[in-house]
Amino acid sequence: MKHLTIGIFGEQEHALLKKLGNKGTLNDLEFRNASGNDHVFTFCSPRSEKVTSLLQAIGAIDVPVVVFEEPTPQLGEAVLALDAAGFDHGVICVSPSFDKKLMDRIVGPTSLSDYTVLPLDPDAVMAHFLDDQQYALLLPDDGPVKVPIDNYFQVKSVGTVALGTVKQGELGVYTKLQLYPDGSEVLIKSIQSQDKNVKTATTLQRVGVSLKGVKPDDLKRGNIIAEKGSLTVADTIAVDISYNSFSTPPKEGDSLFVSIGLQAPVGRVEALDESMIRFSLERPVAFSPHDRAIVARTTQTPPRIVGGGTVLPAG
Repeated sequence: MKHLTIGIFGEQEHALLKKLGNKGTLNDLEFRNASGNDHVFTFCSPRSEKVTSLLQAIGAIDVPVVVFEEPTPQLGEAVLALDAAGFDHGVICVSPSFDKKLMDRIVGPTSLSDYTVLPLDPDAVMAHFLDDQQYALLLPDDGPVKVPIDNYFQVKSVGTVALGTVKQGELGVYTKLQLYPDGSEVLIKSIQSQDKNVKTATTLQRVGVSLKGVKPDDLKRGNIIAEKGSLTVADTIAVDISYNSFSTPPKEGDSLFVSIGLQAPVGRVEALDESMIRFSLERPVAFSPHDRAIVARTTQTPPRIVGGGTVLPAG
């Protein structure tokens, strides 16, 4: 069974997103679902102009699809954010009305120049991700279980329920794990996938989990369910950053969003040079070795993406 969470970026009316999946959770992020005998795909798209929605949509997904319909500031910002995120693979869907030479100029200086280009057609997108060779390229390395939370709520007679994707490892019922970054112990009471109870969930599978040990008020988007001791927690970090060519480098004392997965706290620049920024964060974050951060300005309108790079403990 193929499991993927696929991001859709750059659309104005979300037409491709609506054709790809059935309606799911909707707030500042929209999730839609499509399933068949051999696949369960979740599609995610930001539905707010806040840069944190873009950053958290990127943090939620396994692979991006960028839609080139119109040359808008939102499209440009999505391109810069995805470049900063450092995805090895992705898809560009091009409308027949979009100037191909303009598209090449937009993505040429970025990692998106290596993405696969497809027509703006939902069947082409589905066929691409159902291909066995393409799917194999997206599978992460093995590691301890890690489930970032993107939504959570209370269900009568069930208790606290959290939604997320198993980014690595295997999740099992009655397993005691840790909630990061605060360190609370949680028990996995039950797991649902596609509205069916399951005993285990595998890598890249989207799940809803019933948790014992926390209440919804204790949770925040970006919390991570993982094995005890498997993640680093810090409120001061460094980012080995590459700036994009459209940004103005920050200065000491600036406050910026530092997005690591679904976590997007504000960080104060404590020190910086051409390739490194040290941040003091408003709250602790949890991260694994080789995790990346996207750094963005807190202003209301684009351009806001500063750059991205690997997260390092500040020492």
